[in-house]
Amino acid sequence: MIKRNHYLNQLQSLKDKPFIKVLTGMRRVGKSTLFDLFIEQLKKEKIADDHILLINFELPISFPLNDYARLTDFVLTWAKGKKGTLYLFLDEIGRVKDWEKAVNGFHAMKKFDLYITGSNADLLSSDLSSYLGGRYIEILVHPLSFPEFLIMHPKARFQDYLTFGGIPSIAAFNLDYSLSMNALRDSFRSALFEDVITRHQIRNPIVLERLIQYVLTNTAKTFSALSISNYFKSQRISVSVDTLLLYLDMLENAYLIYRAKRYDIIGKQILKLEEKYFIADLGFREALVGQNQQGIEMMLENLTYIELLRSGYRVEIGKLGVKEIDFIATKDQQRIYIQISYLLSSENTIQREFESLKSINDNFPKYVISMDQFNLSKDGIIHLNFETFLLQGLKQ
Repeated sequence: MIKRNHYLNQLQSLKDKPFIKVLTGMRRVGKSTLFDLFIEQLKKEKIADDHILLINFELPISFPLNDYARLTDFVLTWAKGKKGTLYLFLDEIGRVKDWEKAVNGFHAMKKFDLYITGSNADLLSSDLSSYLGGRYIEILVHPLSFPEFLIMHPKARFQDYLTFGGIPSIAAFNLDYSLSMNALRDSFRSALFEDVITRHQIRNPIVLERLIQYVLTNTAKTFSALSISNYFKSQRISVSVDTLLLYLDMLENAYLIYRAKRYDIIGKQILKLEEKYFIADLGFREALVGQNQQGIEMMLENLTYIELLRSGYRVEIGKLGVKEIDFIATKDQQRIYIQISYLLSSENTIQREFESLKSINDNFPKYVISMDQFNLSKDGIIHLNFETFLLQGLKQ
């Protein structure tokens, strides 16, 4: 169990603040482990054990607490007579019927410092936001970053990260390919069943599974729901564009995939066609589709997208006339532009990647990131080695 300081520091900075702290992210990314680590931290700060309550609703011992009234009674009984702030951790709260009523009540009492987790974006988009608008802070938890992966696997190389991804639970298999891929397939299918098929009562999961195969095969490529529909027709599968859009939303809400919208830099508007989808973890793609190494440029784009999200950026893909900008990332009213290339192996490649960025008429930082070991920075555009980017972040 490694200390994930990126997230622990966020939790520490929010401790005792009058907000509900909500850890979101797909299953198996380590949200429960973060609770364990943070509770250890609290105990080191001399918070008494009897002032900390952790309830994991995926464990059988918690199954009786299956609605808001039972949960409320249990927590209030535990809290009775205790003085000072009580630290309440509710793991996978979505399993409790009408859970938001209980959480709303605990928050209103001002006695609890509240932390909850969930594995579906619906947790925030409907239930919690309608009850607690403006009174919660979301922390989106991703799989292991490359530095975290190296801590867990000290002898690993970048190629291993490209293949195995960052799901923490496969660490026990010590990068054994067959065992790891079996576990990743099981994890993905479990998340798909729990957070998509069962949650939304999907009657025809075969179409959903074929859609997943299409998205994973076309990771980091631009496409539309119409183009997917046409592909399905070529396979003699009848499915409407509206159904495909609905399924894509479900997969996105389960944090299994992410959608990057297309931004017209000149027109300064979001375009509704030709978006890109990225998988939450490359290990899942290797397990379900394979050949991550053969599609390395797409995989580098996928890793970049997730890394930018991890760093708190809003990320879009860019259009500049007929030119493409791989990523436009925005945070705190600051913007960066990024081009990704596997290798800058020819003068034509160098010109293509740098010229697209040179055409942007503003003073925000611009980067070309590739696997090259030598520095080709020029014309105010910063060139970074990809592994350096993952290990040290963006240099300015």
